[in-house]
Amino acid sequence: MVVDGGTETRDEPERRAAELDSREESLARREIELSRRERVADERERVADERDRIADDREQAADDREQAADDREGATAQRERERLRRVDERAERSQAAAKREDAEIRRAVAETRRGLEDRAASPDEGTAAQ
Repeated sequence: MVVDGGTETRDEPERRAAELDSREESLARREIELSRRERVADERERVADERDRIADDREQAADDREQAADDREGATAQRERERLRRVDERAERSQAAAKREDAEIRRAVAETRRGLEDRAASPDEGTAAQ
């Protein structure tokens, strides 16, 4: 059997194109998976926030029930202190959640700035050498 040298030469670009297609498909699959994981993480965060709101609502309902009972029985200083303590705890949790959110925003802004600065610095380095 005689192998045509021209056939091997023609097969090489096709093989390279197939490899590039395969790599591009692999990258696309990785990007899709990363996007899916980001959506899952975002959903987890939304669920956690909703759980916090539900817990706050439950505590508020309990506070309201206690207040109604206190109103009927005559409010006691201890119950009022407990209610205020729970209100303070809710406020602290809310502040902590806000700080976490602010930190996440600051991180995202810093990453964006770094990216912009890196892009801005690249062309400047080329012009500075001239």
